[in-house]
Amino acid sequence: MAFDENLTLHDGTTITADISPVSQTRTNGSVVIDLGKTKVSGLYVSLFTGENMAEGSDTMQVTIEESAAVASGWQEIARFPEVTAAQRERSLSFITSQRYLRAKIDITDADAGGDFSLANVHILLGTTPTNDVSQV
Repeated sequence: MAFDENLTLHDGTTITADISPVSQTRTNGSVVIDLGKTKVSGLYVSLFTGENMAEGSDTMQVTIEESAAVASGWQEIARFPEVTAAQRERSLSFITSQRYLRAKIDITDADAGGDFSLANVHILLGTTPTNDVSQV
């Protein structure tokens, strides 16, 4: 993995279905991140898409959610604009008061053909604008 695994919400694994992680064990490329006892509340998250969607009319919605528990109680705190075939990188900032974070990924297979596919998607956390991975 080219990025710090502890700051990686999604690791580049090809997305073919909705993903809503509920574990600190990486599954389908996504994981719940434990912010632990850090005092950090303001964070930055960057979304990179390395390839085009399987079909130009497919879309993906990524929301950042927080919770006091790993497996339940998730609340949306930030949302990326809808991702389409032509987009490669987006960044946003948010404030959290909870211990756990995840990226919830919802896909729309425009023709409902079951062929949605998006490879090389990375969703990464940073703590300041200077180490925001979108600036690298």
